Amino acid sequence: MSLTKNSTAEPPAKVLVVDDDEKNRVLLRDVLTAEGYAVTEAAGGRTALDIIAANPPDVVLLDIMMPEIDGFEVCRRIKNNPATEPISVILVTALTDRSDRLMGIEAGANDFLVKPVDTRDVVLRVRNAARMKFLYDRVRENYSRLQEVERLRDDLTNLIVHDMKNPLFRVSGYLELLRDEAREKLNAEQMSYIEEAMRSCRELVNMVKSLLDVSSLEQGKVSVNRQECSGACMLKEALAAIEPFVRDKSLKVKAPDSDFSLHCDPDMTQRVLTNILSNAARYSPAGGVITIAVENAGKEVRISVADQGPGIPKEYHSRIFQKFGRVEQRRTGDKSYPTGLGLAFCKLAVEAHGGRIGVESEPGRGSVFWFTLPAGG
Repeated sequence: MSLTKNSTAEPPAKVLVVDDDEKNRVLLRDVLTAEGYAVTEAAGGRTALDIIAANPPDVVLLDIMMPEIDGFEVCRRIKNNPATEPISVILVTALTDRSDRLMGIEAGANDFLVKPVDTRDVVLRVRNAARMKFLYDRVRENYSRLQEVERLRDDLTNLIVHDMKNPLFRVSGYLELLRDEAREKLNAEQMSYIEEAMRSCRELVNMVKSLLDVSSLEQGKVSVNRQECSGACMLKEALAAIEPFVRDKSLKVKAPDSDFSLHCDPDMTQRVLTNILSNAARYSPAGGVITIAVENAGKEVRISVADQGPGIPKEYHSRIFQKFGRVEQRRTGDKSYPTGLGLAFCKLAVEAHGGRIGVESEPGRGSVFWFTLPAGG
């Protein structure tokens, strides 16, 4: 009975037998051919490398002691080439010293056979090596398909979002006209409805811009326009953007008094600051305090925003910077920090500058979002 037990979904593996002794090659070829493998032979390392380059096998049975190029070097070249690294290499050797085995492991060998070989041992080890290569190929193929599905999803999302942009701008414009013309005709409560509608419309516009920008940053299509910038000025503009949240919830904001210089893209950095401050304001309790700190560490500046919100469990700290990521509030089931696109944009924008971003938080103790950017001259 065959020891390979290949399923119908698994094609016959290709095996390359490399040995300068023809008798050894014939023995291994006959044993493996009988088991259903497609066997190719090479009498030396140079010929083996040529065969592998032209038609990569799944498994290589590789003798160590050969003229010109020994098995260690052939194995090393196979494993150092990204195109051939997944090939399973089984070293076949009469050497039994521990140092020789360590050299084989260092060269990247997947397994060993000791001469004189036991044919059953050969078949079992080749079967396992071929199976591992088959599973690797399946994973790589599935990953490639997943990437294609994600690309199609992103393309469809971007198409829909791009088409949403113009209607949203029109709605926003008409709401502004309605507010200006109805200011003397509506009472304060009715005017607040229009203001709330305008605020929601601005949020939708920002979401659309974030999604398009995140996609562009992921694809490397956005250039970073670095220049010397006043950090205090950008911070002032970001605080002005979140002022409605601060006013409605009676929040107190503590910010540094002194200016600081950044070498960055002002538009990107402005949006990073606004996004992080907006999250802090949105999820802070009424009457809470938001604390902004700036640390100059030589070549970079670290900006942190601390809030008194519900906090984020440690296991979610990496997820909140993912596109469409959300964090569940365990006790209430509410979404605390619907990170969506804002923090994903922040991460990509900061990393495009060569900076870092992170969060320090735990449930019930608020959160500190921080990021670094290059310091100005």
